[in-house]
Amino acid sequence: ECHSKVDVVLVIDGSGSVTPQGFAQSMNMTQRLLANMVGGRDGVEVGVLVFGGPKTEEALDKCSGHMTTPPDWETDCGMRWVTHLTRNVRRAMTSTLQWPYRYGYPGSTSLISMALADAKTELEGGRTDASSVVVIVTDAQPMSPRMTAKAAEDLKTSARLIWVPIGPTDPGTDEVVKTWASKPWQDNIVKVGDINLLPTPDTVNAITASVCPEAM
Repeated sequence: ECHSKVDVVLVIDGSGSVTPQGFAQSMNMTQRLLANMVGGRDGVEVGVLVFGGPKTEEALDKCSGHMTTPPDWETDCGMRWVTHLTRNVRRAMTSTLQWPYRYGYPGSTSLISMALADAKTELEGGRTDASSVVVIVTDAQPMSPRMTAKAAEDLKTSARLIWVPIGPTDPGTDEVVKTWASKPWQDNIVKVGDINLLPTPDTVNAITASVCPEAM
């Protein structure tokens, strides 16, 4: 269990590259991870953000900044907060259990950078005396590695960034993800080779230990 005073935002991939079964496994993992968190004034506060992505090419262009009309982050871009930061972990678990699968346009992997920016904004409104951590769980490759790298660097100025890449990846991608994660990367990357292994005790405990090194 994690008893530390830490604000944690879980960023879950719900984009067009994720199947309903894969999304269910991600939310199952989220449930089990939240069960390891002990909320309270001097404990954990958690938030859960699902980035589903836009459902049309027009919305994708709007969310990517290719149109003059500003997007609506939730309606157009599929950025949906299951719960904002809360110390009521049980309520967060209930909200996660009831969250439906809403797939986005297959190209919506580009919105990883927007999801990281949204998580950063959420943590900026969190507790000033708590550590800040973002955990991003994704099976997707971003359309813009450059934008993802910039968003990761911006976030790491004020929070620790943990990556949970799902599925087989090539050595080149592994090396890039190491640069996106906080240092040392060995403590901030939990690689999961198969999405069906995501909710297993080994994976959940590894993520818990990364979020909260003093986990009991």
